[in-house]
Amino acid sequence: MKANSDRHDQHLPEHQRIADLVDDMEDRLAAEREAKGVAGNASERKQAEQVEPDDQAPE
Repeated sequence: MKANSDRHDQHLPEHQRIADLVDDMEDRLAAEREAKGVAGNASERKQAEQVEPDDQAPE
């Protein structure tokens, strides 16, 4: 884990520390799912072709 940065995080506002913790957990979960070969992981979603719906409003 990131022991050194945890000491520095004490100077951040509580909401930022929580946001950082959530981001770290999401990154670990994504890496774990990718390592296990779980279908629909984050890297597969990034590689998927974007599909525009037929009823999309004009820009």
